[in-house]
Amino acid sequence: MKFHFLFYLCLFSIFQIKAQSVVTSDKFNLPQTVAETSGLIYYNNKLITHNDSGNAAELYEINTINGSINRTVNITNASNIDWEDIAQDNTYIYVGDIGNNNGSRTDLKFYRILKTDFDTNTNITAEVINYTYENQTDFTPNPNNNDWDSEGFVIYDNYILIFSKNWANNEVDVYAIPNTIGSHSAIKVSNYNAEGLVTGADIVGLNKIYLSGYSEADLTPFLIEIYNLNINTPSNLDVFTSSNTVKLDISLGTLNQVEAICFIETNGFIDTLYISNEKITAGSFTIQEAKIRELTVDNSILNTSNFIKNDVIKLYPNPFENVIQLSDNVESIKIYNNLGNCVLQQDFTKTINTSKLTCGFYIISLKYKNSVITKKILK
Repeated sequence: MKFHFLFYLCLFSIFQIKAQSVVTSDKFNLPQTVAETSGLIYYNNKLITHNDSGNAAELYEINTINGSINRTVNITNASNIDWEDIAQDNTYIYVGDIGNNNGSRTDLKFYRILKTDFDTNTNITAEVINYTYENQTDFTPNPNNNDWDSEGFVIYDNYILIFSKNWANNEVDVYAIPNTIGSHSAIKVSNYNAEGLVTGADIVGLNKIYLSGYSEADLTPFLIEIYNLNINTPSNLDVFTSSNTVKLDISLGTLNQVEAICFIETNGFIDTLYISNEKITAGSFTIQEAKIRELTVDNSILNTSNFIKNDVIKLYPNPFENVIQLSDNVESIKIYNNLGNCVLQQDFTKTINTSKLTCGFYIISLKYKNSVITKKILK
């Protein structure tokens, strides 16, 4: 009996690993011009990348077929102190001068560029968003042994979410600032034990975030997928607590310094992403060329095991008055008004006191068995 149990347990585990594995393939080597590639976005069917510290303040438009550089765009009012990632929204491209290996920088910033300028010019001027970390008080240099370095960020609604690269504790902190011009204090909104160094980020719609990274010890790369993203601005940007997270092995082995990630497309449950790694050398010997790889992530196991139909949890009455009853206990309950503000929150209950809510339409979000269920309700 024990043998049969272990056999089926192993079989089930193999199926799960297979279903959640990441298929990786080489796309092309990058030109020597971008040997220190550090950020990546997919825009107008091309890749846009840049180099990191000490290089030119330039963006490079990469052909996705052969890896050649189609166009170089110079940001005339910028300097590349330590550019580490690039992101976009519908209107702008953002370049993050956020690298901080020593933990001592007081000039962290984002350069914001109009896409219309990028599309039509090779010399452009950026707007500047400056920031500092709200909880950093010590700026004594501590090379590669501090928690104030960052190499990944995304744009969510009207906010920049910054994902730190914590050398000291190998965790990742999430900081938020408005994406408006000026100087801001970055507020810590979330944390996750990445057990490694996070080096890149990209967002898929408003439902999912991918992070790239590698282990500090031997540069073994990994992927972190944050799905069922359940945040809103400005009241709840706790990315990790409010959503589901899985860490995946990219299966590339050691000495692969993955620096950036970008989302390409979704086909059913399959997400296609590109990752870049910079060139690694030892003296005159090249250990790894700078290159682009394609990842395909099969999310079918996540959708099978974590997707729950809205009718699994019964909610009554609706319309409601002073109390809402649920058919089962849920991990958390959040009710949002029509402005997207969380106006009521309770944990580990199936009875909600709604007496303080005014009449109107609301959205209720229920966290149940590691999934998020949303319903429209009316008082």
